[in-house]
Amino acid sequence: MTDLIFELEPFENEAHKGVRGVVGAYGDTMVYNIKPARPQGSNEILHAHLASEYLPEARLGGIGVSGQPSPYKASLEVGGAPARLTYNSYGLTRSSRALRIKYLERAYTYTCLKSLTRNAELRRPGMHVTVTTGKYVPKLGDRRHGTAEGDFDEVDLAVALVFEAVTIDPLDPVAAAVYASQRSNANSKEP
Repeated sequence: MTDLIFELEPFENEAHKGVRGVVGAYGDTMVYNIKPARPQGSNEILHAHLASEYLPEARLGGIGVSGQPSPYKASLEVGGAPARLTYNSYGLTRSSRALRIKYLERAYTYTCLKSLTRNAELRRPGMHVTVTTGKYVPKLGDRRHGTAEGDFDEVDLAVALVFEAVTIDPLDPVAAAVYASQRSNANSKEP
């Protein structure tokens, strides 16, 4: 397959928040999370969905952070088949914290590219999909610029794009350290 370039626009309505746009020949694509109906509990599972004309449906459920699911204790399903997700929460570098995804016979690595951003890359031998932050849209969020290179297919794109409605902070050692510091301060008791 030839290289692909696409852009996704942020959107929000009463029930959903996410990004949408045309992903080349794969057509109209929408990636969103369902907003919690009530304040979320500390271990509440939130969900991200990918719906598209020609990409397989993808769903990810994970412990919620700031209204979005996270890779922590997450489950991923693409085209009705489950994937296995693992990452090293003790890793000190972005590469050591990368999310490892096993889907059917495929093995992916999903890596945060730059600390404190949503820039990320999904990679397997022979292909990679990169999605980076674009121009800010007031009250909605950032546009997302995507590129796919190499021997990618619709499954690769679905796996990469579902993470656009997922917080990737646990994969970023700087963000993880900030959260740990905040949790530590919130849990400390002053005399």
